Amino acid sequence: MRAATASILALLAVFTRTGSASCVESQGIATGGGEGLLDLSVLLNASAPGIVPAIKECSGELETPIGMRLFTALDAAQFSLGSMFESNGVALDIFGDKETSDARRRCQPADGDEDGAVLFNMHLGVAGLYMAAYVGSEHMPWCTDTVSALMEAYGAPLSMLDVADASTDTPWGLAKAYVDEVMSFLMENDGWNADGGLGGKEFNRIPFTGDFSYTDSGGNEWNGYTPKNTPYKFARTKKWQPLLESDGLGYITAQEHVTPHIGVTARFFGFDTAENEEAWGSRKLDAPPYRNRHDEIAREVLEASKLAADDPAKQFAISFFDNKATSLLPLMTDYFAQRRDTLSRLEFFKVNLKLQLGIYNGVVLSWREKIRHDAPRPPSVVRNEIGDEIVEAYAGPDSGVQNMTASEWVDRSVRIFQGTDTERKQERFHMQQEYHKKTGRVWAGTDTINPPLEQPEEDPLVSFASWSEISEMCGDSRVWGGLHFEESVPAGVELCGGDEMAISIAASIDGLTAGDESVAVFKRDIGELMLRPL
Repeated sequence: MRAATASILALLAVFTRTGSASCVESQGIATGGGEGLLDLSVLLNASAPGIVPAIKECSGELETPIGMRLFTALDAAQFSLGSMFESNGVALDIFGDKETSDARRRCQPADGDEDGAVLFNMHLGVAGLYMAAYVGSEHMPWCTDTVSALMEAYGAPLSMLDVADASTDTPWGLAKAYVDEVMSFLMENDGWNADGGLGGKEFNRIPFTGDFSYTDSGGNEWNGYTPKNTPYKFARTKKWQPLLESDGLGYITAQEHVTPHIGVTARFFGFDTAENEEAWGSRKLDAPPYRNRHDEIAREVLEASKLAADDPAKQFAISFFDNKATSLLPLMTDYFAQRRDTLSRLEFFKVNLKLQLGIYNGVVLSWREKIRHDAPRPPSVVRNEIGDEIVEAYAGPDSGVQNMTASEWVDRSVRIFQGTDTERKQERFHMQQEYHKKTGRVWAGTDTINPPLEQPEEDPLVSFASWSEISEMCGDSRVWGGLHFEESVPAGVELCGGDEMAISIAASIDGLTAGDESVAVFKRDIGELMLRPL
């Protein structure tokens, strides 16, 4: 397979641009071994999808918001790439940059030229392959060996990306350019403090830290986040408390709020008008309704986690949905992969970006509310309210339900003598592998999924008939695992519900495809970073 796939690179290695051409023409060369263009195209389609699951598994190392930011960057770059292959000749990249888009636009195959059409699609496929591989290897260094091995097996080595000024006339050069441009734009403008430089720090920067001060021209300030409680004293019982965690090997640390600043400092992206963006950013939730009945909700949490302890499907859901980048995103990819007959690669890039921008904006908005309310998590409330009581509760992996003092109970997110990080990662990876192997397809084949999908030989642990069911189980799993109070799940639906954002984002992406520069998602002249005070 490697030798045959290597021929793909040979096919794509020769490019010509005539003096009068307004697009990049691609030319192939003859292949040996009897493989024709169509054979190589099929081979590419069969092997390339291995990269995306690999980088999504690697993203399990990232905290959820940071993982979602990275995949937003990838999807934005993929959309830009796809726009260069659009047949309308006017589609723009994510920056709405007409000059650059015109310079990089690919010539369409002539009508009736079947070999030209196959070669054209191979250019797009190879560019997409290199784009995913570049993100995985460059922006998740721990993933480099995995990605490199896969690319070598495909006959498409990462070394093709080593040339600093690789021509954008090549698939890999185009892929690298858009990833670099998107990541550079976000680093400079998105307000996530990804390089640790917000607030003026020059040396020993800590990426993504919220420990900085920043004031915009309107006088709005961010001065960092400090918990109102310590791991050792829960004095402010309506505020968040960091808990102690252990790796089981003697290293004990206190929890930190991940990216506490992004709800205030991070920009929203993808809205078609400033008014729609402002309306989204103005959404707020009232104070949690359960804050004055902690005794009751403490018992509800223990009961929910106890019932989940003996339910394999709930146990799986708790683990599977714990990281959204390694659960929701693969589900999204799998769903659209089943619709290749009706959804082209270019259409997939557009739909994927629309969905990912929705997730991104939802993360930023919900993080703002998370810090604004600064509400405690279940373990703090349980310990404070009924800590000395003997209760029947979940006692941890392989321990099931036991009688214990309530203060001994922890939720599934707290790492206390539950194996090393490596063991936990292996367990999560194997659970996901078993899920995809045994379940085969996550869609149950009910009347809401058309056409119905074939059921696996063994009954799956979980199956879904709609995205609404996925959303519901994802939320429920946080309650089953003791990570959230039950009432916080519908609160999230209230905060991010409705179709206003979806309609606005779709208008932007469709506008760019139609050549409208005014709806650029990443605007080069974006201006000053303005804060949204709590």
